[in-house]
Amino acid sequence: MSITDEIRQVLEQQPLGLVFDIDGTLSEIAPTPDEAHLYPGAADYLKEANTHAHVGIVTGRGIKDGARMVNVEGLTYVGTHGLEWSQGLPTTHPVELLKEAEPYVEPGEKLLDFAEQRLAPEIPGLIVQRKAVGGTLHYRLTRDPEQARKHLLAALEEPARQQHMHLGEGKRVIEILAPLTINKGVALRRFVKQFGLHGLIFAGDDRTDLNGFYEVERLRQEGFAALAIAVQHQDTLPELLEHANIVVQGVKEMVQLLGEITAYLNEMQAKK
Repeated sequence: MSITDEIRQVLEQQPLGLVFDIDGTLSEIAPTPDEAHLYPGAADYLKEANTHAHVGIVTGRGIKDGARMVNVEGLTYVGTHGLEWSQGLPTTHPVELLKEAEPYVEPGEKLLDFAEQRLAPEIPGLIVQRKAVGGTLHYRLTRDPEQARKHLLAALEEPARQQHMHLGEGKRVIEILAPLTINKGVALRRFVKQFGLHGLIFAGDDRTDLNGFYEVERLRQEGFAALAIAVQHQDTLPELLEHANIVVQGVKEMVQLLGEITAYLNEMQAKK
């Protein structure tokens, strides 16, 4: 996909922010979380774009896990849907866990313990992924994913209520979440304020990215130059496409567009 006039108008704003989800956006969905890796060239584009803009990674993964995948210094890393922040790689910079999330660390651990000890033996192929707060249950590799989903939701409903935790869903995953109003949209708003941005592009592909798309809509209503890019897959939510300003077909096209964006920013710099 080539740069459109609408994209150019945002890219010409300074300061500029470019924010990306990882899985399904810059990385193909893999059978297991550990097998996922950035699409070839994506890391180089991110590094180069960061010389012209404030580049952020906002992921549902834990911040250390997401940063491990991207491994580009100087970016702003936001993990666990907005609960964890680091102004650079977490291996070299401090990680901030939002104070509102601290009371839910232990309840999240208890629910993940329950999932590992009681549910994983019952559902072969279930992968339990722990985060600083809560975690993710991946049922993609189970024998009957839809039956596994129903079983997990039913089994977790009461324990989650008792621990005052929230259950969410994504592509073949169930999220164990803190019952907070913090999400990717809230994270985007903080990112905009933190850097005093005048332009923003956000790209995502899944249910939790909808909050980011809603925030882009609010920014646009306020007269802010912002765009939401949906990365479309076979199972993309129709609602995500409805709220997108631009739709690209798959991770490959998203990374190609990132390359085009980076090249345009280089051209702008060269003309100064």
